[in-house]
Amino acid sequence: MRRAGIGCGVAVLLLAVGCAGEDPEPPPSTPSSSQPSEPPEETTEPSPEPFDPASVDLGEQEWQYATAYQAPVAIELSDGAGTGELDQGEGRFELGEDDPLLLDMDEDGDEDVVASLSFSADLGGENFQWVSTTWFVWLNDGEQLTQLPYPLAGSGDCDTQVDSVTAADGGGVVIEEAQLGWQSSCAAGANIEVTRTVQVSTGEDGQPWLVQTEPFASWGGACPMMVEPGDRDGEVVVAPGLEPASPEVTPVIVDGADSWLSEEIDGWDFVTYLQDEDPNFVSYCGWTES
Repeated sequence: MRRAGIGCGVAVLLLAVGCAGEDPEPPPSTPSSSQPSEPPEETTEPSPEPFDPASVDLGEQEWQYATAYQAPVAIELSDGAGTGELDQGEGRFELGEDDPLLLDMDEDGDEDVVASLSFSADLGGENFQWVSTTWFVWLNDGEQLTQLPYPLAGSGDCDTQVDSVTAADGGGVVIEEAQLGWQSSCAAGANIEVTRTVQVSTGEDGQPWLVQTEPFASWGGACPMMVEPGDRDGEVVVAPGLEPASPEVTPVIVDGADSWLSEEIDGWDFVTYLQDEDPNFVSYCGWTES
């Protein structure tokens, strides 16, 4: 009986201590849903850098080399040079000596590129070498450069000689060149001075064309020279679907050397013309409906 009494007393004491102790700490409160949460961190990516046409190495590109007479030939350049074949035979192509021009040719606000490519070939051994240089436009669409196949200007043996291609005020280029006189011998040299301003205009079908803006509207690319008088009629325009050529002075279509451009657009012929009563017989070019 004595041991049982001690056990009960211990149990009563433990219960008393449990009741007399401090209340347990309440659980930590959670933030009210009405409290503002931290704003998420911004994860916007930086805007990409705009396309820089100067970043394109033209010495590592495929070119379409053409003249006023010869259709484009694909030339793959490596380290600024390549090989290929024109009518004159197998030859070497190299970037022109002048630095490429960065300027807006088509008035879209992006810088385009004007650059030259030269061709040389040995004809008849080492005694005679054919050399020609042609300038081309590479258009910038904001993402890449695309070459226009039409020759902008060209120098060649017994042909037109280009003195300079420079940026024009307000866009486009100014071309200083000299033509060989009609029925003149090659030995006489090109001595008819011509200055023209050229830009790129877009036709109704979205096709870009080389267009002369000064001293008057005309085709803006390289032009075959007059071979002999002709008697063909028809309105001459600067390019298919665009404005008339030489609007202030009547264009007189003459026979020029055959050009691949006449096969380029269905329903249109590429022609050489003179301005009526021009005593110097300066050759210009345009398009007329077939």
